[in-house]
Amino acid sequence: MNKVLLLAVSIVVPAALVVMGCGKNEQAGVRLKVLLGATTIVAPGDAPILDSIVVIAGSKIRAAGMRKDIPVPQNSDRTDLTGRWLVPVPGGRIKPDEPANLLILKTAPAGTTAADPADITSRILNGEWKF
Repeated sequence: MNKVLLLAVSIVVPAALVVMGCGKNEQAGVRLKVLLGATTIVAPGDAPILDSIVVIAGSKIRAAGMRKDIPVPQNSDRTDLTGRWLVPVPGGRIKPDEPANLLILKTAPAGTTAADPADITSRILNGEWKF
């Protein structure tokens, strides 16, 4: 009887731990990107956010706002964008759970569009840098 109980526990407990930990393991494998210091326009018509922070987890935006309001995650890849402008791609928004599709600009945009295409210094598409 004790051997049967021990066998059942040795199978059920590890299986339960695997199932319970699935979400954590998926999140643990996601590398965080943190964009610091840019002036960010999160959506057309919104006021610019000076000295912003945008946290990207995988292909999604996790947080966006003023640097003083959002903690910088430890063990993240940090990029200083001070002096740059950060805007969403056309039709996008820089909000939590939105796809991380962003443009980094040298100069102030016209709304959320680069005043000059040459102002686009780089892009982030689905959370990945494109130069």
